[in-house]
Amino acid sequence: MSKLMGNLRVTIFIIVALVTLFTFTGCARFPSGPATTGKQLVLTLKVRGRINPFDSVTGTHRHYFIAIDNDGDPNTGPWAAVYPPYGGNGWVTSQDAQHSVGLTSFIRYDSTNTEGYIYGVLSGSYFLNITPPQPPIRAELLEGGSTLRVIIDLSQVATTAIPVDDIKQLDINFITTNALPVSGEFVTGRIWDGLGPSGQNYVNVDTTNDRLYYGYNSDGPAVSDPDLDIVYWSIEVQTVSSR
Repeated sequence: MSKLMGNLRVTIFIIVALVTLFTFTGCARFPSGPATTGKQLVLTLKVRGRINPFDSVTGTHRHYFIAIDNDGDPNTGPWAAVYPPYGGNGWVTSQDAQHSVGLTSFIRYDSTNTEGYIYGVLSGSYFLNITPPQPPIRAELLEGGSTLRVIIDLSQVATTAIPVDDIKQLDINFITTNALPVSGEFVTGRIWDGLGPSGQNYVNVDTTNDRLYYGYNSDGPAVSDPDLDIVYWSIEVQTVSSR
């Protein structure tokens, strides 16, 4: 009987060890995706040409951004950076870019980031202090490549000051450019686009209600590169059922 109990203890120990090993191995190999709170943002950007991060013929690099501000103040930005110092990071500025006020997170899509990762903006200056990237729920090209759609969970734009449960409104802008100058010097041939004629018509989004915001950016600046020319955008706040 004692021998049988000893064998049973060994068997149980092996099973527990295997389960533990599988659990930890699974966590290491399959990291968890974005947290889900039940509320998502579906962000859509369409250009006149196609979403084209790099043109091998001309050597042109193109950058596509979705700028998001969760600071509770609808007047601080974000705005497209038009003139030197180009916001300090080459593409976005605000009412107080010097202190990184007016932008709390952004989605970037270009040749260095084809996954549409989202970055958080930390305190500092000119939005240069950012968090490591995190994947969206989904990022995809649609309509023959002319449209970029990114889906994120609302928790991914939360901040220490305004956690996800306290988010009531967001300010969102769509910005494209072919250059990211950080030196502040004037860049000849730089092309950019954003919402409105000066790139400052960001959208005030009420996140407490499910709603679709959209526009055709017909009053935007003249953009010579069709792959950077924003012709349509949309922001959808949606509650997702787990059933």
